[in-house]
Amino acid sequence: IPLRTTDFMVLCLFSVGITKGKWGTLINTLLNFKESYDRNEPLETMLPDLVKSAPARYGSMGVKDLCDQMFSRMKTSAMDKAQSAAFGNLPTPVMPPRAANSKLMSGDVELLPLEAMPGRTIAVGAIPYPPGIPILMPGENIGPADGPWLTFLRSMEEWGQEFPGFEKIVEGAVVENGKYHFWCVK
Repeated sequence: IPLRTTDFMVLCLFSVGITKGKWGTLINTLLNFKESYDRNEPLETMLPDLVKSAPARYGSMGVKDLCDQMFSRMKTSAMDKAQSAAFGNLPTPVMPPRAANSKLMSGDVELLPLEAMPGRTIAVGAIPYPPGIPILMPGENIGPADGPWLTFLRSMEEWGQEFPGFEKIVEGAVVENGKYHFWCVK
């Protein structure tokens, strides 16, 4: 069972009942993917639903083409550095999480896109996957536009816009037209 997936890792969970045959199936699947990558097999064959969902983006691509574009984007976007900065700094608490949640429940909030959030107090948690750890808790200040939290969230949003179908999940975000929005205290 794929349990934790990051840009550079897939952690597979093996339980007591896993047999050598099932291990072999996983290894064969990975080897088959490698062979498809080396042949640059068309995405239309490998991921037909992805091509149907975004034909203009993926219609004429092979799997190697897509993987190479993704890896190139990872290197140039510095998403890993933005992630380190977001998790390496502590946001400023403005109010206790319970107070922010009360504001959310009473409707004393507004749904804002990332570009309108600098200096605002978030009313929900922002939990990016991977790694599934909150970078902001309710009641914390999101910081400046060029601060670590908005920079990281923007890099994740841009990834999803460039690679539809491979969007990063951010629990707490409301996604509208490929853009993250968060409930912020009025």
